[in-house]
Amino acid sequence: MGVQNYQVYYISGGTEYQLSNVVSVNVSCGVQQQLDQIRASTASITLRYPSGFASPITALVPETEILIRNMTTANIYQRMVYRGYIADVSITYGIPYNTSTSEGVSDYLTIDLEGEFARLARYNADDYPMAAGDLSTQFDDARTEAGVGMEWQGPYTTMGAATTITGTWGDWLSQVGITHNARLTEFHNPPSTPYPAGYTGVKMVSPFTRDQSSLYFYPAPSCTVGNQFQMYDQITFHSLGNNYYTEVTVVPESFGEQTVVKAGASNPLRTYQVNTLNASTAQATDYANYLLSNYQDPILGIASVSCLAEAQPFNRLDNGLSFGTDAYNPQLPNYMGRSTTVVFRGVTFECIIEGVTMSATPAGARFTFYLSSSELNEWMLLDNTFYGKLDTNKLAY
Repeated sequence: MGVQNYQVYYISGGTEYQLSNVVSVNVSCGVQQQLDQIRASTASITLRYPSGFASPITALVPETEILIRNMTTANIYQRMVYRGYIADVSITYGIPYNTSTSEGVSDYLTIDLEGEFARLARYNADDYPMAAGDLSTQFDDARTEAGVGMEWQGPYTTMGAATTITGTWGDWLSQVGITHNARLTEFHNPPSTPYPAGYTGVKMVSPFTRDQSSLYFYPAPSCTVGNQFQMYDQITFHSLGNNYYTEVTVVPESFGEQTVVKAGASNPLRTYQVNTLNASTAQATDYANYLLSNYQDPILGIASVSCLAEAQPFNRLDNGLSFGTDAYNPQLPNYMGRSTTVVFRGVTFECIIEGVTMSATPAGARFTFYLSSSELNEWMLLDNTFYGKLDTNKLAY
C-alpha cells in the first residue's frame, strides 16, 4: 500500500496545530502477556526543532493534549490513531550549530506522552468508601466522585466488593482488573449525547463481553483474501512459562484466602498468588478455579505477530475497530481484549489482543501485536463460533 502519512497535532486554546519535522513516532498500549499488570498507554514523538532556541513552541508543556492521525487517504483515513497528554519534554541541542541562533538545524525535541490511566493513577481517592454492588454501579459511583470517565464493559450482574480506596483511583482500577480478568482500554468520545464533548476516560473490558476486531493475520506474501486480512512478516511462539502454575491462591480483601491445586500435582508446586476485590468467598473460590483451569498446563502459543503498514494491500493495522474513521476515539488504546485469528502454516489460531506497539518514521511504520492463546482464555460465550462450543471451554466463573 505505500508509506503511511502519520501527522501529529497539539491542542492549544481549543485549536489544533500540526507539528512539523516529525522524524519518529512510537506508541505502546496494553501489555505483552496476559498476567502482566495493567498499565497506561505511552508514546514518544521526536521532531527536528530548527527554530526552537529562538522561537520555542510554548504550548508543548505537561498536560497539553497531543493527537496522532493517519492522513494517508482523505476519504478513508484521517482517523485518530492515538490521543494522549504530554508527560515530559526534552530538547537535545545539536553541536556544531549554525551561526544564526534562529536555525538550530541539528536540534531535536522529544515529547513523551501518557494516556488516560496515567492521570487516574495520580488522582487521590481520598479514602472513598466504595459500597459493595455490581460493577456497573460501582463505576458510576467512581465516575461521579472522581469527575473522570471510568466505565465498565461487562455483565451487569458482576459483583464488586466493598472497599475503602486508600490510594488512587488507578490503584482501585488495577485491582478491579486483576479481580475480574479485565483488560484496560482508553477512549475519547465524540461530542454527542449522553456524554459531553471531549468526554474521556478508561474502560475496563470483561472477557465475557467478547469484542471482535476486524484484524486477521496471514503470513506474507500469501495474503490475498480481503481488506481485513493483514500480512505479518514476523511471528513469535513462546512456551509461556510465566503463565504456567499448578497452585493458585486468591486473597480477597475482606474474605479468607482460597487455594486450589491441580489434581495430581506434586511438590514443588508452581504458585500464583493474587490479591483481589472478590465480593464473596464463593466468588474467590470460583476465580481461583478459573485461573487454575487456564494456567495449569504448559503450552506453546503465539506470543506476537509483527507487520509493516506499507506492505498491506489495505492497511487496517491502525484501523481494526468498529468505529472506523471516528475522528475522536483513538484506535490503538482500544485494541486490548478483542479477539483475532492468526493463520500460520495452514493452521488458524484463535487469540486475544493483549497489547500493541507502533513505530513509525518517514520510511515506514511497523506494528507488533502481543497476543494470548485461546488456551489461556477458557470461558463460555453463547452464539460465539469459537468460544461458544460445548465441551471445548470452561464455564465462566
